[in-house]
Amino acid sequence: MINPTDLAPQPLKLGKHEVIKTENADGTIVLSNAEPLNMSDTATMLDYMDYWAQQTPNMVFLRERISDGWAEISYSQFQSRVISTARHLATLPISPEKPLLVVAPNSINHVVVGHAAMVLGIPYTPISVAYAQIGESFERLNSIIDIVQPGAIYFSDSMFFERAIEATHAKYDIPLITSHAHSSLITEIKDLETVDEEVVLAKRAEVTQDTVCKILMTSGSTGIPKGVVNTHRMLYSNQVATEIMWPFLKDPKPNMVEWLPWSHTFGGNLCFNIALYHGGTLTIDDGKPIPALIGRTVENICMIRPNVHFNVPVGIEALVNQIEDNRNFGKRFFSAVRMIFVAGAALPDKTKKRLVELANEYTDVPPKIFAGWGSTETAPFATCVNFDTESVSMGVPMPGTQIKMTPSQDKLALSVSGPNVTPGYWRNEKASSEVFDEEGFYAMGDAGRLIDENDPSKGLMFEGRISENFKLASGTWVNVNQIRLAAVTALKPLVMDCVITGHNENDIGILMVPNIPAIAKQYNIGEDDQTAAYFSNLAPLVEELRSRLVTYNKNCTSNSTRIGRFSFLPNMPSVDKNEITDKGYLNQRSLLSNYADLVTAMYEAEFVKPITYYAFA
Repeated sequence: MINPTDLAPQPLKLGKHEVIKTENADGTIVLSNAEPLNMSDTATMLDYMDYWAQQTPNMVFLRERISDGWAEISYSQFQSRVISTARHLATLPISPEKPLLVVAPNSINHVVVGHAAMVLGIPYTPISVAYAQIGESFERLNSIIDIVQPGAIYFSDSMFFERAIEATHAKYDIPLITSHAHSSLITEIKDLETVDEEVVLAKRAEVTQDTVCKILMTSGSTGIPKGVVNTHRMLYSNQVATEIMWPFLKDPKPNMVEWLPWSHTFGGNLCFNIALYHGGTLTIDDGKPIPALIGRTVENICMIRPNVHFNVPVGIEALVNQIEDNRNFGKRFFSAVRMIFVAGAALPDKTKKRLVELANEYTDVPPKIFAGWGSTETAPFATCVNFDTESVSMGVPMPGTQIKMTPSQDKLALSVSGPNVTPGYWRNEKASSEVFDEEGFYAMGDAGRLIDENDPSKGLMFEGRISENFKLASGTWVNVNQIRLAAVTALKPLVMDCVITGHNENDIGILMVPNIPAIAKQYNIGEDDQTAAYFSNLAPLVEELRSRLVTYNKNCTSNSTRIGRFSFLPNMPSVDKNEITDKGYLNQRSLLSNYADLVTAMYEAEFVKPITYYAFA
């Protein structure tokens, strides 16, 4: 299946990226885009649903795989279903203060229900389906319900989420609704009563840019998740700014194949709204960048041939591997794609280089490889790249956005101001007051620097998280992200990730997350012995890891980068225990808290030169 908007790749039309740099007397630097935003004072993304339903009513807006092919919904059908669903939802005890919680994978039903709530002026909170599948107690799901205090909860399928529905029904007196009911504990939307369409349209007319449209949960990488208030102004202004930076999205219209979860701002705000704003087509990818599902992504891309592609580094790495093994896939992928955008983390130089080499093999006009930077609190773009760069650039400020750089520790802390920035956290005034300065800039918790002090238009470079960093007993700051990446690189493939320790200690330590299949294969370990406890006392493995860390330490010039001790984590990090985010990142703070006794024991262990190892039973 080829979308009629697909064309052979052409050179991209890009916006300007001139940056205005202001240096203040207090040492802060403020960066802003020279291009004005010029956004409407009244428009919202809901207007684009209505606009395209009138302009291109039969254009396919969303597409998803079903057992015997594809299910598609046009712009006019989408608008009609949203209004029809809103007539049912209006009978529930939901309100601007009692949002709708949505537990569903990316799907047409998911987005219809979410937009039906928004049409009523009611925010909705999409959450990761993992919270309703993993574990027995559903602590993460319960914590979100407690934070959001929803008026109703939508589960996409009662069989798929049967245990979570039973647990939620037993604990909370909240209406549960679904698209597919197989249980008396939950009600199908079509079985709810309805209000007149005029009631829905009247509520729709009251929606403004200040109306809250979503409550998105933070990933919790540095603490307990918070509900980020997303207004219509945030989402709309981000798309206006994106159009200024990337005018090529106007023609041809975006044709996308996307798996990125809508419970996050990257997939749910950026990718989805790019399709909606430009009247494009978004195909919901039921694959993922993991061995069991990457084949499905390959199938979908081959059939659809997207002209823009959004992904995270691990997804790009998975695609590169597939392209290297499958020339037909390479031809299909590069036949139409004009831009590849990577966010969530920096794309490794090795992967980017190989991607560029492959692109040059298959096309005379290779796609641009762009990146950006932002957060749930910035909806999501604060900066993006729209120019060629050899550096690992986060890009320049979006039009209408200001970036403040403030000296902090030995780095420059980044904060953001603009119409794309959240007004605060849901039901959490304390957390809201802590992240805004006296000028209204939101503190991102990230550090960065200008690639070229004399030419700010070359963009910013990411320099790690300020909030995760700590001081050794010597008073020296430790850049946690830098050490984590360096340690994982030194220990690959035996270690998947690690937690960095050493707050107020004399040296840095790491708690390693073992790569169980890699270790089992290298040391021929049977299935029954594939545990952290067994690995912890496996002498050849311990000595191999020690040897690699000794080699790593030879290139370190101070205790702020040198690793002095190491141990294994006794258990794999758990989403249910808030030890790993649904983006796949380790929650350093939670893991350090949950394994405080292990950290203490590791530092109480007798020091053994050149590096100390702590083994546990």
